[in-house]
Amino acid sequence: MALIVKRPVILKNIVTEKFKEQVTEELRTAIQQIELRLEQMEFQGRRMIADVKKRDQKRAMGLQDEFRNEKQRQLQLKANLEERLQEVRGLEPGSEFISGTYDAPVKIDVGDDIRAKLSQAEIIVKDGIVVQILE
Repeated sequence: MALIVKRPVILKNIVTEKFKEQVTEELRTAIQQIELRLEQMEFQGRRMIADVKKRDQKRAMGLQDEFRNEKQRQLQLKANLEERLQEVRGLEPGSEFISGTYDAPVKIDVGDDIRAKLSQAEIIVKDGIVVQILE
């Protein structure tokens, strides 16, 4: 009898100029989307709160709190992306950059070394091509 379980897999990229350009563009686009979302929230929020305020002052205050909290969440997300952008800009070609951690299925059979089976694996990528898999 065998079981399929999940284990963490780290995705690492070997830094190249192409990689830096690609990630920089992705981060800039994400930052721009957040800025646009913030502008829309500000405009729509003011209008919605003004409309609700006419009918229910208490509900309007709750709505203001909701918008304020969402705005703070978006601003924090933007700050995190800007920090990541600075990190990417400072990367040296040839260094490794962790892009993320993913869960991958692994088959476990009777008699397997559980530590080896469940240990973190790594996928090393260079310009989108897998160059090495470490288990």
